[in-house]
Amino acid sequence: MWRRVVAVAAVPWLVAGCGAASSAVHGYHRYSDPSVAMEPTIRAGQTFDARPVDHGGYKPKRGDVVVFSMPSWLGGRDTAQVKRVVAIPGDRIACCSPDGRVVLNGAALAEPYLAAGTRESPFGAVSVPAGRLWLMGDNRESSADSRYHLGDGGYGTVPAAAVVGVAVLK
Repeated sequence: MWRRVVAVAAVPWLVAGCGAASSAVHGYHRYSDPSVAMEPTIRAGQTFDARPVDHGGYKPKRGDVVVFSMPSWLGGRDTAQVKRVVAIPGDRIACCSPDGRVVLNGAALAEPYLAAGTRESPFGAVSVPAGRLWLMGDNRESSADSRYHLGDGGYGTVPAAAVVGVAVLK
């Protein structure tokens, strides 16, 4: 009888313990960011899950942390990258406000995910075209993001179709 009680009592604990490993079962993909570009949100080497997005199926949302593939940003390598969506189609983004913050659609942007004392690199105004996104790392001093690709054909923007996943962060 005690074996049955122990077995029945153990089942909920085993099922609960599978939650962390169940992401692959539920279709999520696991990624690791080797860089410091998304700190403090994602530490260098930290793994995280991302909900896959069908090609062209991403519905842009400001604040999302996305996994995307933009080979031109990496010298032709087709490697997944991780950045935050800061501006979506129709937005106008620039830097900096009088207090040194990113300006989105004429207002200084509140970014609680940035580390205290974060300094922005000034950049001129960019209007985000239809079907494209403005992406930035949370560690602004160490992120080669949209600001560093202003000379590219898309003025630093990335096609929304390049997004392959949306990070699921705890």
